[in-house]
Amino acid sequence: MTRSAPIHILSISSNRADIGIIAPVWREIAESADLRLTVFLTGSHVADSDYGRAAVPDGCDVHVGGADIAGQDGLECRNRTGQIESACAELIAAAAPDLLLVVGDRIDMFPAVTASIPFNLPIAHIAGGDLSFGAVDERLRHAMTKLSHLHFVLNRHSAMRVFRMGEELDRIHIVGAPNLDTLKSVPVMTDGDFLTETGLPGLDRLRLVTVHPETNSRTPSAPLDAVLKALDVHKDPVLFTAPNTDPGSAEMLPVIDAFCAERPWVVYRANLGARLYANAMRRASTMIGNSSSGIIEAGLFGLSVINVGNRQEGREAADSVHHCAPDPDQIANLMARLATRASGRPNGSLYGDGQAARRIRAVMEALPDPSTLVIKRFQTEPVPAFKEPWANPTDI
Repeated sequence: MTRSAPIHILSISSNRADIGIIAPVWREIAESADLRLTVFLTGSHVADSDYGRAAVPDGCDVHVGGADIAGQDGLECRNRTGQIESACAELIAAAAPDLLLVVGDRIDMFPAVTASIPFNLPIAHIAGGDLSFGAVDERLRHAMTKLSHLHFVLNRHSAMRVFRMGEELDRIHIVGAPNLDTLKSVPVMTDGDFLTETGLPGLDRLRLVTVHPETNSRTPSAPLDAVLKALDVHKDPVLFTAPNTDPGSAEMLPVIDAFCAERPWVVYRANLGARLYANAMRRASTMIGNSSSGIIEAGLFGLSVINVGNRQEGREAADSVHHCAPDPDQIANLMARLATRASGRPNGSLYGDGQAARRIRAVMEALPDPSTLVIKRFQTEPVPAFKEPWANPTDI
């Protein structure tokens, strides 16, 4: 439908990782005559806003504010999330959006949600209902779900969990993971160009490594310690990316820097961006670490994954994901077993088909008056038989 005035959506990005998730949704919103987009870049974007700005479609309003939590300790993290909440509240008051669009489960995303509460602003939430028992993200995600009014979930399992939380059926939409939209559209680079741009010494038995703090553990860096010891057992090319900005990452970064600097077969890149990241997954023999990317995105490229520790515990995972404790010997044994590149063919559709952003746009365009979303009821009906739309292309 074409409206007299488009629905004004305020969307939040708090770090580089969620840009890959939200950017295809931004593009769809920007192309719609029924929707209008304002973007607030906060968290790690405060230190480097150029990365976030580059992902925002032309013609959309962009604001930068708040603070970068930067992997600091609990007290400093709390002080900085307070700055994010204040900056977001000021923007809501000034911009007067109709709907707030947020993603996932991050410490620096949550204050954007709480900032909206005094304004009675309806919230659309991407990726509710997922599980990740080894991180504080688990609690934040479920809290954001209950504070939200519209749910764009990644698969039927997450839809069932959101429904069991009392959310009404017509508010829950299975769309898939928008980050697959981004990666699926990335052109294939030549091996030569990829080697030149990354600085890798070669591609044979390439390992793609990302390790985040395990924030629900008393030893958040245990997965990193185990991975580093295992990498020294098999001295094959490694492309190492930075941990996120969760508490504990500030202590991990100098350890990673020192490890990479002392080993010529290891290349460190803080962030690869969608183009290099997709092409790394096309070439790697194995992904190692505890990133949700190994669970959600690697399957798009048929890439084998060694998932270390409990950070991602609870997420549905394909057979190509091999779970292990933060034990160097276990990791090294799996590295030897998975040294040969897998087929490279997608190994299932647990998280979608690369059309999530289109589905999200369609739902938002069909909204009557977003303000009517605010009044929620608690449903107590039996859980229905949810089905992913990519199982039947006629479903949206």
